[in-house]
Amino acid sequence: MLLNKNIEQLEFIEIMQEIGLTECSDNYKHCDPVIKQRFHLQHHFGTRLANNIPQRLDSLILLFKGLIICERDFMWRGGSVASNINIMQIIRRKSISQLALRNLDKLIRWTYLNKGGNRYTPFGATKLSTVSSLSELLQIEDMDRKNSIAQRDFETRQMEAAKESRRVEHELIVKKIQERKIKNAERYKIFHQQIKQFQTQTDAEKLNDLLSNRISFPINLLPECEWLTIIRNQNLEAADINKLIKLIPKNTTTEIKQIKRFLQILRTPKLI
Repeated sequence: MLLNKNIEQLEFIEIMQEIGLTECSDNYKHCDPVIKQRFHLQHHFGTRLANNIPQRLDSLILLFKGLIICERDFMWRGGSVASNINIMQIIRRKSISQLALRNLDKLIRWTYLNKGGNRYTPFGATKLSTVSSLSELLQIEDMDRKNSIAQRDFETRQMEAAKESRRVEHELIVKKIQERKIKNAERYKIFHQQIKQFQTQTDAEKLNDLLSNRISFPINLLPECEWLTIIRNQNLEAADINKLIKLIPKNTTTEIKQIKRFLQILRTPKLI
């Protein structure tokens, strides 16, 4: 019976192999380093202590069995980082020959019958906790790979569809902008024709059209020279000037804003 509280990792591994060989942990039920899992092998992978991990497949299997039995008997808390998980991964990588694969299948069956309550043992995933054969494990992993590929394909199609949707949307926006430009150009052409027709009238007719709001083109497009002609009209009343001021919108060209200020100045003496 081992009672030494200062055992080294190599000795701990040898104890696990002994327990794996006998499939019994009774000899160590009073050994604190074993009961409390003095070494968590999972934590030492990638360090110099990993050199103590056996390389032979049969030695690895004994180590794995010992870890499984102790996890069950001493209720080790390992969860998804239990030491047996990495050892199982190493065993799987080394199980290449047909004989090794048959032994791996037997080991998986043995684990299913002998493991404790850790749902992550021995493959690191809770959904694999009830796997009882190598064929079942491979079937689930194959299905996972297919599902993963299908999911990636689905996400790729979604991304491509979204990209195509953005492209079509961009084309529609560009098309609408072009159509709007063409429509505006046609409207301005019509407006300029209407302005030309407006300019063929007498000054009195022009003023009357403005005061009666009978023009069919935007007031902003009325040439500055026409406004100057109106301002110079000595017969403008204050009411007429007010109507003209109201015709000019707030958002207009700098030139038309200047005309509006002139009209406002012109209105002042008319009100006195």
